[in-house]
Amino acid sequence: MKLPLVPFGSRNLKKQRPLLKGSDVRHLQQILKRLGVFNKRVDGVFGRHTANSVEKFQKLFNLKQNQVVDKDDFDVLNELLQSRLNYWVTAQKDFTHSGYHNVPVSTKLIKSWFKNIPDILGICCIYDRLIVTTRHKICALDIKTGSSLWEKDIFPQAPATVSEGKIIVPCGNLEILDMYSGKIQSSYNVDSFASPAAAVNKTIYASAQGVFYALDDKHGVKWKFNTSAASLTLAAVGYDLVYFASLDRNLYCLDEKGLLYWKTKLPSIVSLCPAIWDNAVFIISCDSWIYRLNPLTGQIIIKKRLSDEEFLKPAFHRDFMMLVNYRGEIISANYRDLKVNWQIDTKEIPTTCPIVCPDTFFIGTNNGLLAFDTCDLKMKRYLEGKKIVALIQGEAGLFVATEQGLIKLTPEIL
Repeated sequence: MKLPLVPFGSRNLKKQRPLLKGSDVRHLQQILKRLGVFNKRVDGVFGRHTANSVEKFQKLFNLKQNQVVDKDDFDVLNELLQSRLNYWVTAQKDFTHSGYHNVPVSTKLIKSWFKNIPDILGICCIYDRLIVTTRHKICALDIKTGSSLWEKDIFPQAPATVSEGKIIVPCGNLEILDMYSGKIQSSYNVDSFASPAAAVNKTIYASAQGVFYALDDKHGVKWKFNTSAASLTLAAVGYDLVYFASLDRNLYCLDEKGLLYWKTKLPSIVSLCPAIWDNAVFIISCDSWIYRLNPLTGQIIIKKRLSDEEFLKPAFHRDFMMLVNYRGEIISANYRDLKVNWQIDTKEIPTTCPIVCPDTFFIGTNNGLLAFDTCDLKMKRYLEGKKIVALIQGEAGLFVATEQGLIKLTPEIL
């Protein structure tokens, strides 16, 4: 018999009646915990602590604050489940490189904690932990408290990435660490790896000196693809295909067996990795041309030059794509026709790629973190005078690396 859906918290809690229990409540508590609004044990019981956490969740997502989880709340929760909370495994979130997460992050932030970790190259977060790459080690921190879980002395040449419980570290060899212990699980010494790797479905995609490799535990080198270029970009993965650009001005698309699916020659050099969004592949050249291509054929759908200054990697929103150039100008453009919506000049030198949330976006600069509301473009500045070296979204806030260490910023309302 199928039971009717009962809104969590809709029944008055009375001593003579048991509290609402079940796996659905457990799932709710797990989501609330990953958002950072529930700090108790996940027990599957909808008690007062859970009800109070639901109210914080409703405030965060601009829902009716009544401690009752109804259909509107379920819709938001299901969307969060599908988007994978606390899952930021490379510089631009995942290996589509969108830079977007549908968790709303307020521009009104407070410092939760600071950890003295110098020389940070990059940050990832995966569920309950942060993975921090420095010039001398990889360390794992508890995402809530920042307490150290483990450290591994190693000398990365680029930020580590995370996939399938593994940390992939380019340090000449490609070292694979266990995410939970920091122990080395395997090592690939087939070439000199000095740039971040991508990984999907237990296959690692990495490049070295113009050769693109697919690696796995079973085969070692699963296959490799030679190009005429000296350097390749980080790969984007989607549609069961792998995309990367090279200094020979080609955009390559390979299938899972390493066979060339298509190749498109571009007029100028591309040094930024491709991004996948809205059933298209996006590429930005060094001379600031933006290309939208068909992901299955490589045909250029539209191209446009929106600046004289070189761009950083873009980020995407449901309504626009965000571009930031090295002069500090921010451009919002329609990602279908590349028409400019608006443009602002921050007069600051950007040091990180933008991060986009439903109603806000954030950019690290030489002079602190800039936080913008997408509706009125009002700006707030945090960590003024500090150079931001890495930036990711996690829980309901941000994790920001400066030259001095790692900072957790959380919304004021929490």
